[in-house]
Amino acid sequence: MAKAIGLGWLLLSSVLRLSASDTLDIDVTLYVDGNCITAYTSMLLLDDGCYANMYTNLTKAFKLKIVGFTGVSRYDLYDYTDACYSQFSPKRTLVSGKCERFVGGYYASLKSRLRSTTCVGESCSRLAVTTQRFFSEANCMGLPYMIYTYPVQNECMRWSNGTQAFRVDPTTTNVTQVDYLANDKCNGDQIRSYVMSVGYCYELYPDEVPRSFKWDVERYDATTVGQARLGGPSVFLPLLAAPVLLGHQEF
Repeated sequence: MAKAIGLGWLLLSSVLRLSASDTLDIDVTLYVDGNCITAYTSMLLLDDGCYANMYTNLTKAFKLKIVGFTGVSRYDLYDYTDACYSQFSPKRTLVSGKCERFVGGYYASLKSRLRSTTCVGESCSRLAVTTQRFFSEANCMGLPYMIYTYPVQNECMRWSNGTQAFRVDPTTTNVTQVDYLANDKCNGDQIRSYVMSVGYCYELYPDEVPRSFKWDVERYDATTVGQARLGGPSVFLPLLAAPVLLGHQEF
């Protein structure tokens, strides 16, 4: 029973993203100048992920979507006044390897990295992600009919009532989701925290779909590191065990 408490809120609060087993992530290096000489920070982003805009107060969120997969890669950049529904300005298409105007007063150089269990070498993506799989049957039986993906390096993501971040403990046992209510920058005092057991099947609705779901984690190895929070100079930290936060509920 305790595991069922708060599941409805957890589902409604999440901004979900469709996943694939092998995919391309976007490597972004930000610069403070238009010639891309003075680097500010680096980040590895999910294709089509809805990120909180930490670089300007004019918009709430931004996303990058890969639109060119052969030859020179291209990326559509969108900015939004909400959780990636209402565009603030027309999309702009950026080209890999060029110094492009990004968001706020920053410029960026972009390139794609393959995330795959078969990828080896320095060009591969090391982005750690959690996948949330929904099933039409109880006990997580059969094939999932929806699969969604979130990064777990504590990136600040946008959702409908504020921002949220995900992280995983070093033993890949638990995924922690922290929702920052009515906050644009993943801070503040109004927090809801959930701890989900990796691989555990959570029962949901008895008489309608989805009837069950579970979380899994995909990462390069147990020592995967990533940027702790978008929006500042690069600080690379090991993935830490989730702390107990206000509103903590364990599932």
